[in-house]
Amino acid sequence: MSVRNRKFLSPPLVITVVTVLALAYLLGWSSFFSVKGVEISGAPTPAVQVEIEKQSQIDVGQQLARVNPQSAARKIEKSPWIKDAKISRDWLSGVVRIEVTPREPLAFFNSDQVPGQTIDQDGQLFTLPGYTNPDLALISAKSPESALKANELFTQLPENFRAQITSMLATSTNTFTLNSVINGRELRIRWGDNQDMALKISVINKLLKLPENKRIKLIDVVAPYAPIVK
Repeated sequence: MSVRNRKFLSPPLVITVVTVLALAYLLGWSSFFSVKGVEISGAPTPAVQVEIEKQSQIDVGQQLARVNPQSAARKIEKSPWIKDAKISRDWLSGVVRIEVTPREPLAFFNSDQVPGQTIDQDGQLFTLPGYTNPDLALISAKSPESALKANELFTQLPENFRAQITSMLATSTNTFTLNSVINGRELRIRWGDNQDMALKISVINKLLKLPENKRIKLIDVVAPYAPIVK
């Protein structure tokens, strides 16, 4: 046998090859390094947890080495309400951890057409499972851009006045109508743009104090120096 062949069959090399093959088997086929469980955080409800686990396509018993965190995260992030998903593998316990970050609702958007639909600061439309918040603006608009502008106005209104607004209509990015209940009276306010906020509120309050305006249903303060009541 040649020296070259003897080197090829040397014990250290054989041990190395066997070790590599054994590790490959343990990681890729053996149940020793398999998924023992999947833990999910950030899901708003137990039902959503189950749905996220299905979306990830990570199964108990699957080899940990065959779990692709990036691929599984992309599948989960297809849900509009999920802003970000991170996946990690614990090789000792066999647990795969999925952490999802929900989008943060800025306002309800056209929820009369799509129940529970909200919009975030990026203009992304989504329905967050199990979400309710009576303090968010209810906005109807033709576009997400208009809705964001309407919410900008809503958040700038004084708190005591804002609390009386029940919903908003944005016909453009600078034309708004407010539906309100002021002192127990349902009132529609044609607001116009977001200019002269303090003046418009002052005009509304003064108009409502006049005896002849006890039965009005609409106040137009698009031009606050020449308001209209109906």
